[in-house]
Amino acid sequence: MNLNTRITGPAGQWVNSTVDIISNLYAELGYDVITDIEYESRIKWWVNYFDVNISDSWEKYLTKHCNIILAFNAASLEAQLPALKKGGTIIINNKWLKKITSDISDFQVLDLEISDKYDNTYLLWIYALFLQIDINVILEKIEEVFLKKWEEIVEKNINIVKNIFETYKISQKSEISIKNIWESKKINYWNKALTYGAIEGDLEYYSAYPMTPASTVLTEVINSGKVNYLQAEDEISVVNACLWASFTGKRAMCGTSGWGFALMTEALSFAVQAEFPITVILSQRAGPSTGTPTYHEQGDLNYALNPTFGDFEHVVLYPSNLEEAYNFGALALNIADKYQTQVILLMDKQSSELHATHGEFAVPKTDRGVILENPPEDYKRYELTESGVSPRVNVGTINWDFIATSYEHDEYGATSENSELKKKFTEKRFKKLQNFFEKEGISGYEIINPSAKKMIITYSFTRYTAEQFVKENPDYGLIIIKFLKPIDARLREEIISNNYEELIFVESNYSGQLEKYLSNELGLKFIPNLKISNMRKYDLFPFYIEDFNELLNR
Repeated sequence: MNLNTRITGPAGQWVNSTVDIISNLYAELGYDVITDIEYESRIKWWVNYFDVNISDSWEKYLTKHCNIILAFNAASLEAQLPALKKGGTIIINNKWLKKITSDISDFQVLDLEISDKYDNTYLLWIYALFLQIDINVILEKIEEVFLKKWEEIVEKNINIVKNIFETYKISQKSEISIKNIWESKKINYWNKALTYGAIEGDLEYYSAYPMTPASTVLTEVINSGKVNYLQAEDEISVVNACLWASFTGKRAMCGTSGWGFALMTEALSFAVQAEFPITVILSQRAGPSTGTPTYHEQGDLNYALNPTFGDFEHVVLYPSNLEEAYNFGALALNIADKYQTQVILLMDKQSSELHATHGEFAVPKTDRGVILENPPEDYKRYELTESGVSPRVNVGTINWDFIATSYEHDEYGATSENSELKKKFTEKRFKKLQNFFEKEGISGYEIINPSAKKMIITYSFTRYTAEQFVKENPDYGLIIIKFLKPIDARLREEIISNNYEELIFVESNYSGQLEKYLSNELGLKFIPNLKISNMRKYDLFPFYIEDFNELLNR
């Protein structure tokens, strides 16, 4: 069974809280849940909608169609009607039906004249009655959600629910009956998972200027009460404060979106030269410039791969599910510390705000790299080593002092324009990440259904829907890229040894940034008899299962 409910209405009209109640309810009853959140940056009264997709068979994917619309005004309903399946159900305050101009005769309408301000409670519990959800489950959820406010609101909502369950008549209830099907599942959203993974991985400092869709990382850091943070006045202050924290030996992270990231690039170049470990969250949104700031696009890949000037190497991670978001929050900090390098945690609007059920979260053991407790009197902060990584010391340790400069320098940090030193230190910085995957004992990609001959290549949350497509169509396989830089070159050998016939790049940008990057890095065009094709979207919305099904008609 798969059911998609679309909750739609203007900002400030209970949409978010309604989605939270429904999503958490399904998770507690044992269903798999995944959401699609779409909202306009023009805040007052514009149309927003959240999809809550559920399954009783271990499936999580996005679909553009819905079975039920729960609408909070006429304009929102009108906008979403094309997505409602024939025979679907509309739940709405009766007063809005008079303003509907579209034909809704193909749909079941459950309406109620509501005169007070509790539209969401009335409609939500009509929804629960329609799906034959146990009233006791509903009452427990009300107490859990509204107890944060005060007893009067809890009692008011309980009375509404009891009244609806006793008096509201539905001639034809849903064929789907929502009941407890399994043990309760855990549900979370991406930015929160990543934040708490980083905190579990000993994050000590976070700085940010609130910017959609990375803003809620700062929110979760503040809510945790476990991490020193700064909400700065702009992204230049954000990244420089983060570098200062790193200089003192703290595990430091900052976050932004593309527009803010542009202001960070000079400081990132300084971090390369001074070898400051730093992790930067770059959560993409539709650009260029201000663009369409609350909608989805994956147009910043090239920027993440080349974030500043100069010749250097760094790391770019792109988690593909909630479990990885949590794990990579800590992994990024480990990599930054161990290799004294810059790590970019790439995300996007759709992933940052995606809610889903998930398995167990696991975080890697904290590894801060080589830190000397008793440095010699002749301590060299930038000592030339075989690995390219120099031992660090904690600020305040005897003999710890050194020069951290943006200029090229010698082993002590003293400015140098010596030709031989320039050559050695350029090689030093590049040497750090050589043979990275062998040293770490990890893979930069994942392959699902490797025996197939047609392979979809994608990244990020798109793996959820792509995985469902592959499950339904075993002629296709799936390659999920998790490390974009350095690229795991072993993938080329897998493509050759498995004799793949076609690689289909799936990404949310016009120019095919992932396709061009991997084709160049792995020499894909030189692999005999390998067809390279693509499927791209740049219409502000994610890939739905219907988009993948178009592959079958090629």
